[in-house]
Amino acid sequence: MRRPDVRVAGAVIALLVIAGAGAAYFLTRPAASVRLNLVADTQLAALELPGEPSGSCGTRVCRSILRVDRSDETRPVKVTAQGALPEGVRLAYWGCAEGPGAATCTVRPDRDTTICVTTTGPADVARKACGTRPGPPVSAASGKLTVLFNTEWDIKVFGNFEEPCTNGGVLGRKCQITMKPGKIYYLRSQPADPSPPGQPNPDYNYADYEGCDSGMGHGSAGICIVFGATTAKTVCLSTGDPAEQRLARECLAYRKAQTP
Repeated sequence: MRRPDVRVAGAVIALLVIAGAGAAYFLTRPAASVRLNLVADTQLAALELPGEPSGSCGTRVCRSILRVDRSDETRPVKVTAQGALPEGVRLAYWGCAEGPGAATCTVRPDRDTTICVTTTGPADVARKACGTRPGPPVSAASGKLTVLFNTEWDIKVFGNFEEPCTNGGVLGRKCQITMKPGKIYYLRSQPADPSPPGQPNPDYNYADYEGCDSGMGHGSAGICIVFGATTAKTVCLSTGDPAEQRLARECLAYRKAQTP
């Protein structure tokens, strides 16, 4: 009987060992990772980004790279301010599942992506910090922004929208503005002073807003900022007229929960 070739048998055994080792590697190798590119873009405060710093911080922009395991499960991404933000101002995230300008951020780490964080402070909003960065797909649906005039003053609200918005001096009148998701709306107001000619009252010739995404109690010298969404939002407008203090207090019910 012919004896088996020792060299052939050795080669077969070696191939089996290699195949087994390869299978074990693919079964035990670590999950592939994805890269989350984080960008902090704000003029108001220094922000602490998770991950490894990427380059040096400029006058207002810092970057980091956060590597996480690839997964279909969502996970939070949290950026913190190194100091206290101004009253009524919060962080705003772009590129997260919650949508543009969200107060919190979660992502599904199934691919490399970029997340930008800024603040709702007027200085950051005015220069559209992070606003041009891609977010999740925008829904074709629209939402409604209601402006409630809780005042008898004749006030006109204007901004980057087409709908007329005024109360004609009628208490409780409302106007509605169609919102597009992802768009930032800037509301300004111009009260008409009802004082007799020659006797102006500059001490309370202003309007206050409650319900803005940019914070609480904006006077007419400021801007009420509302992030467009597919939901319904309400901004309550009152004045500093001492005779309308009760009406101004009623607007506090519309104050955003995340503002002081």
